[in-house]
Amino acid sequence: KIRYGRKITQEDFVDGVVSLRQYQRYRSGECEITYEKLEQFAAKLGIPAKKLMSEFELEKNTQSRMIDQFYSAVANRDYETANTFKRELDKDIIYDEERQIYFDHAKIMLDYYQGKKSKVEALKTSAELIDYPTILKRNFYTDIEILIMSFILNVIEGSEQTKLLKKMTQLFENQSSILSGGSESVYSLILMRLSQMHGIHRNFPKVIEICDIGIQRCLTYRRFYLLEYFYYYKALACFRLEEYDNYEQALFRCYNVLHMEGNKKRIEKFTKLIESDFQIVYDMFILKYLQKQIN
Repeated sequence: KIRYGRKITQEDFVDGVVSLRQYQRYRSGECEITYEKLEQFAAKLGIPAKKLMSEFELEKNTQSRMIDQFYSAVANRDYETANTFKRELDKDIIYDEERQIYFDHAKIMLDYYQGKKSKVEALKTSAELIDYPTILKRNFYTDIEILIMSFILNVIEGSEQTKLLKKMTQLFENQSSILSGGSESVYSLILMRLSQMHGIHRNFPKVIEICDIGIQRCLTYRRFYLLEYFYYYKALACFRLEEYDNYEQALFRCYNVLHMEGNKKRIEKFTKLIESDFQIVYDMFILKYLQKQIN
């Protein structure tokens, strides 16, 4: 981008440094550039190598945030936003291998949710990205590998699903086995999928435990992505266990999160879900809850 902005042709840029073919290999990611060559290219651009590396890191971080936003949009079935990010990211070279896997999996999910891939195809291509089920033999995992495993958990069935659920739950009981990439949105999505699956398997105490982990992480890092889901799933689990005080508190906090964000579509979605699940009028429930707290 800088070369183009400086109006330097590729031929002039590589002259005296490497062949044009080697330059194309660097651009496509086929091989890594040495620091010596980087310094030579930086000199051609008239920029110190350290400054160039700093700009590269900024660009890399910007791209990482875009991939996070793309994956989140897909997970939330916001197809218009997701396709906008996809078109933008498809123009770029993804800067590292793990981010490429992350991006590729978001595209698999998008095709699956939009009906362009069958469940079998989505499962197969997702498994190939992380070498599943062979990956289960490892002792350490990246957060992106766990994220893709959490998607696989939602599409496989029967004993394989039970086995994977047990494995993933154990990983979160011993978090030293997970190499974090520093993205709280990734962690929140994994925890949300785990709590959802434990609810399907009617392990309600585990749902509450995982939701509490998700809630605590959201509050600690001040990143509230999926916080409403954690309160919603916790309310469902507490209701099934007849822990009615905790159920009411969780529903009240879910309401607060939804209205703090102010997303009308999300408020409507959760209001319909909650009113159907608990046979209540949500706004009236909140008024009665507040009156009870005052009294």
